[in-house]
Amino acid sequence: MTLTMSSLDQGSAASCVGEAEVELALATPDLTHALVGLGRFGSTHARKLASLPGFRLSAVVDNSPAARPVADLAALPLLSGIDELPPGIESATVATSDGTHAEVAMALMRRGCHVLVEKPMCIDRRDGVQMLRMAQQCGVVLSTGHIERFNPAFDTAALSWIRRAALRHQDSAHPFLRFRRFSCREAKAADSVLDLMVHDLDLLAWLCAIPAEAQLHVISRRIDMHSVRARVRLGGMIAELESGYSGMPPAARLQVCNGGRQHVLDLRKSHRAMTGSDDALARQYRDFRHAVQGNGRRIASGADGLAAVIRASQVLHA
Repeated sequence: MTLTMSSLDQGSAASCVGEAEVELALATPDLTHALVGLGRFGSTHARKLASLPGFRLSAVVDNSPAARPVADLAALPLLSGIDELPPGIESATVATSDGTHAEVAMALMRRGCHVLVEKPMCIDRRDGVQMLRMAQQCGVVLSTGHIERFNPAFDTAALSWIRRAALRHQDSAHPFLRFRRFSCREAKAADSVLDLMVHDLDLLAWLCAIPAEAQLHVISRRIDMHSVRARVRLGGMIAELESGYSGMPPAARLQVCNGGRQHVLDLRKSHRAMTGSDDALARQYRDFRHAVQGNGRRIASGADGLAAVIRASQVLHA
């Protein structure tokens, strides 16, 4: 059975939630925002922030001359380092290479900036712990860009349904969720764990309301030339995850196994159905803003981001 948004009356719920968030964004002052990193993901963030209500993109940072066209698109000078940021920056996005996330985010937090870090939040536990400590010391919000939380497939009705089903499946010996995520990039299969599977490790915890401190147990894991497959237990739930590259068609699917019935969610198709002004990235930014104001709903916290990285590392090194 294919689970569609209409089958769960998600369409109207999504519209109401989106409109309410826009109204809230317009009712409070814009965040003066900086974007650090203008590569493949950073350029997408720049285009979104250029016209997003609730944010005023005031600075872009990248030390590569190749980033200049993106800065020109935002009608801003290209700064080469965080030390060149103007005063008054309240929040920032970190979209640099994965290995620099911790260093850049902590430099921004020292300046008093609330920070949204692209996933993975960091590449190892030590960096993540330091990031959490820095956020606490500086009194700022640290969030992670686990954008799948804002996929319309997981709107209010679907999320409630999955969480109710998860309660019934608690401590079952059979998988409750099966994730499959592939990219057409050329890379080693093992690299997909921190690049792709980390999305689904976060979704597993979030969809089943499993806390960040819960321990992951790897039941089995297999790595071949094209993919990584793992069966894990987390918070009393068993899940199967697969990720890889190998030139295969891009895919992102979730199978929910509920009482002998299987419901399939095509997560890529759901993303494509969203409009540009209310897509997952826009929703994520609005919720980041809510988090800065003290009432974030779905945004992945720094603790959530670190938990996903730790769990990905466990899968990779099992």
